[in-house]
Amino acid sequence: ALTMRNLAISAIAVILVSPHEVVGPSFQMSFAATAALVGAYAGFADYRAGKTTAPPVKRSFLRFLSRKLAVGVGGAAVTSLIAGSATLLFAIWHFQRVSPLSLLANLAVMPIVSLIVMPFAVLSALAMPFGFDGPFLYVMGKGLTAMIAISAWISERSPVDAVGLISIQSVLLATIALVIATMATTWLRLAAVPFALAALLAIPHVRTPDVLISEDAHLVAMPIGGGELAVNRERSNEFTTDNWKRALKAEDIVPPETFAKDALDIADPVDLPPGSPFYCTGDLCIGRHPSGAIVALAENRDSARPACGFADLIVINDATAYNPCWDQRVLVVTKRQLARDGSAAVFFDPQSATARAAIQYAVEKPYRPWHEQRKYTREARGLPPYEKPERAKPSQPDQ
Repeated sequence: ALTMRNLAISAIAVILVSPHEVVGPSFQMSFAATAALVGAYAGFADYRAGKTTAPPVKRSFLRFLSRKLAVGVGGAAVTSLIAGSATLLFAIWHFQRVSPLSLLANLAVMPIVSLIVMPFAVLSALAMPFGFDGPFLYVMGKGLTAMIAISAWISERSPVDAVGLISIQSVLLATIALVIATMATTWLRLAAVPFALAALLAIPHVRTPDVLISEDAHLVAMPIGGGELAVNRERSNEFTTDNWKRALKAEDIVPPETFAKDALDIADPVDLPPGSPFYCTGDLCIGRHPSGAIVALAENRDSARPACGFADLIVINDATAYNPCWDQRVLVVTKRQLARDGSAAVFFDPQSATARAAIQYAVEKPYRPWHEQRKYTREARGLPPYEKPERAKPSQPDQ
């Protein structure tokens, strides 16, 4: 039987081999769900051990079968609820989304998994050495297709999906509550309740970023109100923008308005109304946050220099560029900084229009061992993109 001791040994083994997995969703959600299930079963076993059981009652075969079916479905439902509750805040923290219909989805696909997917997966593995695995894999694939179709159908009818960011304090408090609830074996389990309640109360205590910058400096997003997220690219990375939409609880992406090089007058960008999307001309894009802060995006140092007089944030998509502004109140982010420190979140000061914006990078220093390689990319070293040298044409022999 799986015990908490075995779970602890497994966790220690993973930490020794891949310590960086501790901060990832796979480790956190897997061990949280398993610990919750082990702890819940231990508590239920203690409850049954202290309860006197009545002698079994004779039942008809039909009632016996229906009771077994009800117990099986009920057990699956309780298992799903326990695991889902244990991983809820971790899922919100990493993916900014919830699955309120996950119980229904799990119950709907469980017969397919139990009767089709897993049995035929085992049969295909047994038949693989003899080259007869094709038919079994085909049936298994059909089962997986049915699972995906059912999950998609239920997901489309979910009343809520994206929930935005939550505070790190809520995740830490929930972790403490989970540890107490699963490790304690007496009435001390009740000590987890205050921490769980505190975790729920701490969920909204988080500040939403005012600007998000991708680690390659190509994509910048800025919420402009009304559930809209302005981006600086006509064709943006869909995976990144979907993640940002969930984090910022935005519904629509607003692409930039592009003008010819001299068709847009940016002599006085402060005339842009707050909440303006990005307007691009040549190598420069300008947008204005609802707070009034102006964001400028430039392809190189020369095109960024004019923005030093009016912008609060300048992002330069050039690893060779350095800060062109003398005013220290202007926050300048270059491609080299992002290559070394990862994607960034920028926060404007709501109390002061002249205060320098704050920035938070995804990778903190000093580097962890698994981040050391970031220092050696061309962008992190301030080098331009690699260009393959042209091969010299062979000389023609003299006629």
